[in-house]
Amino acid sequence: MTNLPNTLNLINYAFVLFFGITASLCLADISFRKHRKTYLLSYLCFGIGQVIFYLVLGENRLYQWYPLLIHLPLILLIYFGLKKSIYVSMVAVLSAYLMCTPRKWVGTFVSSFFDYDPLIADAATIIVTLPLLFLVVKYMAPHIIKLKHENKTILTLFLLLPLSYYILEYAFTVYTDLMYTGGPVIIDFMDSFLVLLYFILSILTIEFSSQRNQAERENLLLNTAAAQAQKEIAQLSLADKKSSIYRHDLRHHLHFLQECIRENQLEQAMQYMKEICDDLDKIPVKRYCQDKALNLILSSYLEKATEQDIQTIVSVTATDFSRFQIPDLCSLLANALENAIHSCAEITDPNARYIRLKIYEKNHQLCINMANSYGKEPVFENDIPISHRAGHGIGVQSMISVVEKYHGIYGFFASTGEFRFQTTL
Repeated sequence: MTNLPNTLNLINYAFVLFFGITASLCLADISFRKHRKTYLLSYLCFGIGQVIFYLVLGENRLYQWYPLLIHLPLILLIYFGLKKSIYVSMVAVLSAYLMCTPRKWVGTFVSSFFDYDPLIADAATIIVTLPLLFLVVKYMAPHIIKLKHENKTILTLFLLLPLSYYILEYAFTVYTDLMYTGGPVIIDFMDSFLVLLYFILSILTIEFSSQRNQAERENLLLNTAAAQAQKEIAQLSLADKKSSIYRHDLRHHLHFLQECIRENQLEQAMQYMKEICDDLDKIPVKRYCQDKALNLILSSYLEKATEQDIQTIVSVTATDFSRFQIPDLCSLLANALENAIHSCAEITDPNARYIRLKIYEKNHQLCINMANSYGKEPVFENDIPISHRAGHGIGVQSMISVVEKYHGIYGFFASTGEFRFQTTL
């Protein structure tokens, strides 16, 4: 019986090591089925090392040197040997250490019914190890594994809790006994620290969640705008193709009209000419630049402006649009021109309506300057024009999303009856 406490203690150390290695590797997304040799070699090498350190250093010294002898090598094994990121490696090992806590609590709880007998505590701790490990591998690991897809900020945030617990555990229970002798000061400190850490993590989590939701909304807005632009380009291309066919077949049209006139069928000839003219006038495509899609968008909206007696002045000297997705540029210009047309339409005097658009290149960047007159003073919020009318204001947000997608800068300005939009991409 004299060796029973030592035997149970050694068995407990073996179970702790088995639990820690298995949980760490599983939390790092290292499957036992695919890496059996890694698991077995880890058990063997760390087990032999722990026995040697136990015999040479003794139990107390081993416990104090455990971070350098076991935890750090395990982190390095996952990082260098198994090619996981340092964040994932640290989260896996420290989370596994954190999950060892319930083992100790169960042992202490069960032994409390037997006057805190150490033998009972060790036995209970050993017995609960495998069920607890099953819960960690089965239910906790699948969620921790997903962290490998997160950015460094999220990983650092998630690392705070197990790292904080790890530092406090060794500071107050291993290297000192302040947890048991510090009295109310240490207890109040632990309470305050946990509350503070909780609020910090909550605030950061809410902030990151808000940023992610904003990014998702902007992405949805961009996709919607791009889809609409592609649809509009397709419609305009179809009309342009039809116009090209009519122009190509002009000789045949003239021959048909000649026959109608010869046979004195003037009414039929007039109706035929009207149909052709109506189709051709649906989209008078002008050439502003080398990109056909941009020409279609510009022609479409500038024709709408002309129909509303808005004077338009357009200059496109830029030639290289290869860095951009054309639907994005079409969406940007379409929204800008549509807003300008709405603003000009509110002016009662047709002579005061104008839109000036300039697209050029400077220092290998695409610059877009647009100016238009307005009848109603625009409302700004945080230097961005806003509208409280239903269905309005989305276009500006879509424009901003396109500019930010290409890491550009933008500005909206209004003074003395003129609204200006400027951006550099």
